[in-house]
This record gives sequence, structure tokens and C-alpha cells, in this order.
Amino acid sequence: MQGNRTETVMFIFVILGLLVCTEAQGISAGTPVFVLKGEDLLLNVTKAVVLEDLDFISWKCNNSNIVRFTSNDKGVSANYDERIEFPVNNYSVKLKNLEEADSGVYTAVLERVKPENVAKYNVKVQDRVSPVNLTVVNNSVSRNSSSCSFTVTCSSQDSHINSTFTCDNQTCSQEGGERSEGIPDTFLQVHQLSGSIICNHSNHVSWTNDTLIIKDVCHQHDDPEGLSVCLVKMCVFSVGLIIMVSAVITVHLMEKLNKNK
Repeated sequence: MQGNRTETVMFIFVILGLLVCTEAQGISAGTPVFVLKGEDLLLNVTKAVVLEDLDFISWKCNNSNIVRFTSNDKGVSANYDERIEFPVNNYSVKLKNLEEADSGVYTAVLERVKPENVAKYNVKVQDRVSPVNLTVVNNSVSRNSSSCSFTVTCSSQDSHINSTFTCDNQTCSQEGGERSEGIPDTFLQVHQLSGSIICNHSNHVSWTNDTLIIKDVCHQHDDPEGLSVCLVKMCVFSVGLIIMVSAVITVHLMEKLNKNK
């Protein structure tokens, strides 16, 4: 019994240790923020701060200075002089027209006897994703009376994926259709929804898609032999009808000629 209690206590301490480590890692990494290229970024100080005479707050990106606040003044780094605004009076800053090179860890440090981080953001600047094109693979469509099967390709500027669908009147099953691109945090995905096949291309700040209608895909690739049989039946019926009408007219004319004689 004592051994079981010891193991239980040790297990609890291990779990608590993992939770503490996870939380510490989250604080260390900073709050994740994703920004569309060309947009602005507001960096807020997350704690109430009152600066004494010898205190100051420094905003830094990857340890490079952006701006330094004292109790009655501020100094901006030359690299940010034309790109920074101060929308509120609490040591927050707005950076304008961000580029992908502006990605990094942004930290506000309160410098006093014991320095303290009063804000930390892990910023990722992303461009818009490229358009996508969803097409049916040549010769991939097969159709019978109960189902239709086909393969589609979803292509972006940097990647492509294939996915195969087998559909009946009610549902579709799918094989394949999801990939994380070589570009970090960018995803390419094919899925079906409400009678359509949809290709999505997305990252954290933008998305685009392309769509195919399942019925259109299946009916545009009907079996040519099936169409030929239908046409043959129509032709046979038409010829038979013409022969019957011609026979009736001929008999009628012959009877009329005989009466005139």
C-alpha cells in the first residue's frame, strides 16, 4: 500500500513539473502573432507600468533596439523612425507596413534594478497565399449506374496534391488530399462539401480556393458507348415510325386511286 502511495505522489509531481515547464516555454516563446505583409502591428505593454526617474522601457526586436521610453521622453532607432507610431500613452507602439524580414521576437523590457519583461510577442509576417487551380485528372473518371469515381489535382504556385473520390447518390469517400507546403505555416487541402469538391490554400493571414461540382464532373464524362446505344434506339424508332407513316399514306393513296377507277 505504501509503495502505491509513493508512486501516486511521484506521478502527481511529474505531471505538475510538465505543466510548469510547458507554461514556462509559452512565456519564453512569447505570444504568437501573425501579420499580413504590408499591414500594421500594434504592440501593447501587457502590464501597468509607472516609470520612476531612473527607469526606462525598451522595445526590441531580436535584441535590436526599436524605441526607448523614459519617464518624460522617448528615443526611436533610426531604422524605425519613419515606421513607428504611438497611438496610446502607455508605452505601446504601432509598427507600419511590415515586411517578412520584420518577423521575430518583440520584447518590451522594463529596465530598473531588476529588469522585467512587460510584453513579449513572437511575430510572423506572411504574404498572401497564391491562387489554386482544381482540375480533373485526364482519363480518371469511371462511372456506372450506382457510383462515379474520379481523381482531382489541386495546384498552387509551390505545390500540388491529388485526391480520389468515389461518390454515389448520397455520399463520397475520399483518399488523400492534405499537405503542408514547403513554406512554413502554409497548407493545401482538398475536401468535399455539399456536392462540391473544394481545394483550399491557406496560411494564418489569408486563404483562397477553387471548386468543382461533383455532378458536373460525372456527367461531363458519361460513357460514350452508352450515348451511342441511346442514339441507335432513337434512330431505329424514328425509321420505324417513318416506315409506318409511309405505309399508311401509300395504302390510303392506293384505295383512293381504285375508287376513282
